[in-house]
Amino acid sequence: MSTPFSKVSYLERGGLVQKFRRTRYGLAITLTALCALGLTTGMSPYKSVDVVAGSRTVQTGTYASESVGTFLAHRGFHVHGYDLVEPARATLLHSGMKIVVKWAKTVYVKDGAKPVAALHTLAPTVGKLLHRLGIHLRQQDTVNVPLEHPITEGMRVVVTRHETLVSTDMIVLPYVTVRESSSRYDAGTDATVRSGRDGLMREVIRKEYSNGKLVAKRESRRVIRKPVDELVDVGTAQPAPVIASRSASSLVTNESLTAVATAYANPGGFTATGAPAGYGDIAVDPSVIPLGTKLYVPGYGYGVADDTGGAIQGYRIDLCFDSVSQALSFGRQVVKVYILGQN
Repeated sequence: MSTPFSKVSYLERGGLVQKFRRTRYGLAITLTALCALGLTTGMSPYKSVDVVAGSRTVQTGTYASESVGTFLAHRGFHVHGYDLVEPARATLLHSGMKIVVKWAKTVYVKDGAKPVAALHTLAPTVGKLLHRLGIHLRQQDTVNVPLEHPITEGMRVVVTRHETLVSTDMIVLPYVTVRESSSRYDAGTDATVRSGRDGLMREVIRKEYSNGKLVAKRESRRVIRKPVDELVDVGTAQPAPVIASRSASSLVTNESLTAVATAYANPGGFTATGAPAGYGDIAVDPSVIPLGTKLYVPGYGYGVADDTGGAIQGYRIDLCFDSVSQALSFGRQVVKVYILGQN
C-alpha cells in the first residue's frame, strides 16, 4: 500500500511529463513557423507594385516570385490576349514595378458591302482603327462618325463606299432625204440638189453606286453637229417626144392638146388654103390651131392644119383621107394632137 506521499509524487511527476510534452510540441510549432518566416523573408523579400488599370491605380505588393501575368490574375485583374499589359506578362516582378493594363474595346466595323465584323481594338480614334485594319478611304467614301472621334465600347463604325462611273458615247444622227417635185426636170429624172451629211451627238451616262449597288443614273445628250438633209428634185415635166417625119427630119412637139377627130374624103377638091385636098390635110379651128401648123395625130400620122369647116369649131379637127372607105373606117375618135416644131 502506497503512501499519500508517493501518490502525490506520481501525480506531480505525471503532470510534469504532460507539461513537458505540451511545451515541446509548442516549441516545435513555433520553430516551424519561425523557419517558414525566415525562409520567406530571407529568399523573397516583399515587392511593392503599382497597377494602373484603365483610369484606376492600385498600390499593392507581394512576397512571391511570380510573373506579371500571374500576379495580375491573383489580384483579380482579368486580362485577355487582345488587352495591353506593360511590361510583358512573362516579365518577373521586382519591387517598385509599375504595371499598366489597357483593356481593348469591342467595336463593330462594316466596310462597304462586307459583313459586320466584331473586333477588339486598342486604337484611340476611329481614324487610327481604320488605318490599323488596312481600310483605305477614297475621296468619295464616307464614315458615319468623324475620324478623330475616340473609340468607345460597343461603337459601330460604318464605311460607305461611293463610286461614280461615267461613260461617253458618240451617236450618229442619220440625215433625211427630202424629195420635192420639180417641173424643171423630166418625169422619171431625179436630181440631187444638196448632198446629205450625218450629224453627231455626244451621250454621257453617269452612274452612281453605293456599296456596289446602283443608286442613281443620269444621262445627258448634246448635239455637236447637226445633220444636213439631202434635197432631191423629182422631175415631173413630160418630155417633148421626138417624132421622125416623113422627110426623115425630126420634129419636136412644142405642146399638145386633146380634140375630137372626125374624118372626111374630098377627092379632086381643094383645101381652104387652095391646095389639092388629100391625106395629111387637117381641118381645124384657126382660133385654136393656126393654119399652117404641122401636126401629129397618133393613129393617123403627120399632117398640116390647112383646111377649115363650118362644123369644126373649138377642140375639133377633121382628118382628110384619100377615100370615103378610109374615112368611114376611122369614124369619130378622141385623139391627142401634137403641135410640132422643126428640130
